[in-house]
Amino acid sequence: MATNDERLLAWALLSRAALASPDTVRALLAAHGPVDSAERIAADGVRSRFGPQTRGTAELDLERAERVGGRLLTRDDPGWPAALSDLDTVEAHTPIALWTRGPGQLNLLTDRSIAVVGARASTGYGEKVARYVGMDLAAQGWTILSGGAFGIDATAHAAALEAGQPTVAVLPCGLHRLFPQGNADLLAEIEKTGLLVSEYPPGVEPNRNLFLGRNRIVAALAAGIVVCESGIRSGTANTVRWGNKLRRPVMAVPGPIDSAASRGCHEFIRTGQARLVTSAHEVLDLLEH
Repeated sequence: MATNDERLLAWALLSRAALASPDTVRALLAAHGPVDSAERIAADGVRSRFGPQTRGTAELDLERAERVGGRLLTRDDPGWPAALSDLDTVEAHTPIALWTRGPGQLNLLTDRSIAVVGARASTGYGEKVARYVGMDLAAQGWTILSGGAFGIDATAHAAALEAGQPTVAVLPCGLHRLFPQGNADLLAEIEKTGLLVSEYPPGVEPNRNLFLGRNRIVAALAAGIVVCESGIRSGTANTVRWGNKLRRPVMAVPGPIDSAASRGCHEFIRTGQARLVTSAHEVLDLLEH
């Protein structure tokens, strides 16, 4: 029987191998379990599909995470959120594992969580909405979940902290650094009481695909999604699509009819992708019914 250290090393290796071929890693994991799958990936016969994955690679990832106060959360850990398995029902890539920084336990923090998301290039109106809704929801015991980005994400996280509650940020890169750098102080505050989360091993830098990839995790972990402000073309639309696929309640706050910054919200409402809400009370009313 594998020791805990051996299993953790195996999961770390699988996490990095999934960067190259997540479907293959998932298939191996289902058939052989984590330790045997990691050994097969590290073997010469399959190494070319994943790049050079070794125990040394996994040990380095775990060491880099530990240096910044992080840890690897695995699927066989009691803290793994059951809600992530919903991604399997929509043929998405369920994370092989998650890297975390902070004292919070992810399954407990996200047991009652609401994603508050929206435009990076937010307006004063959108930020006012995000602060108002985020603070009210946090004060009522809901964990605010978002992506740690500029604009609406940052405002929602800050609102939760202002309400004295932990918040969870899902980042589009490894947790070896706080990204975006302009939000480093905010992310450091989040880390003190809540969690920073990533499916990517330390050292993985952000790119467009990773920005979109993390949206499915935000949607899966949340009991509902609130869009405070969104342009017609934005990454927020991707989170909305994931929310609808996963049958999470998706809600949007309307803005001025002549505001380009709210055109996405209006389109989500007009096309039935989201329900109209204007307050935390209305958000909770929709979640409860």
